[in-house]
Amino acid sequence: MKNKHTLLLFFALLIILTGCNHIKPETLFSSLTRPDKLKVGIAIDAPPLAYKNNDTLSGLETKFAAGLARSSGKTLEFVELPRQGLAQALVDKKIDIIMSGLTAATAQEQKLAVTTPYLISGQVALVHLDVYKQLGNSTRNLTEPKVRLGVVTESPGDIFIKGLNPQGGAIRFASAPEGVKALIDNTIDVFIYDLPANFYYASLYVDKGLTPGATLMTREQLVWGVRPDDQAMLKAANEYLAAIQQSGELLNLIERAIPFYKNTAYSPKK
Repeated sequence: MKNKHTLLLFFALLIILTGCNHIKPETLFSSLTRPDKLKVGIAIDAPPLAYKNNDTLSGLETKFAAGLARSSGKTLEFVELPRQGLAQALVDKKIDIIMSGLTAATAQEQKLAVTTPYLISGQVALVHLDVYKQLGNSTRNLTEPKVRLGVVTESPGDIFIKGLNPQGGAIRFASAPEGVKALIDNTIDVFIYDLPANFYYASLYVDKGLTPGATLMTREQLVWGVRPDDQAMLKAANEYLAAIQQSGELLNLIERAIPFYKNTAYSPKK
């Protein structure tokens, strides 16, 4: 009881001394005792950027989030949400930043502020090794009548092939794993999807003879999204990104997280 009275007296004296007649004691108490957290919004649907590994959050974005929290002197808290709910959670201040394989184009459509890109990505082909030369090096043969393409419905790959107008048609899948399975089962000849994911699936099923293509069919910048009015968060994120890029840690993190990345034309030369 004595401690409680002492604390209340402290608040009263603080209000009198500062002249802050409109500050509520409970607000002061909250600001003094609440841990300083970095709430990172993440959707676990984008391996190797953000996914669950044995019920544990994993992926490149989790490494970035830990680094950003450390550099900001904050305690990291992940907030798992469906991808379609991330932007609204940010606007509602339930999270501080989105770190989940977000493209600059998507963030701008959602009217979010974006950081400097941390990775140039895009759509690439995933194919069997025995047809790599014909279907993995360019888009030239993808429109041939016998070539069956696979994409995820309403994905950037889906948009891309609509413009490609393939004569062999396209099969659309609800998710990337379904498309990859179809490729393994020879239901399709090419699965067109995001670079990080297709590189990940190629490594996961290398024993099935899968390999990623060598051509970026589209160009997409991967960024982190913040509220337009949160310039402090944007500045902190960009400063962290600049620091790890200058030190070489950025490239090391990317190469460790994305299989095949180091030995491709996508990887910057050291």
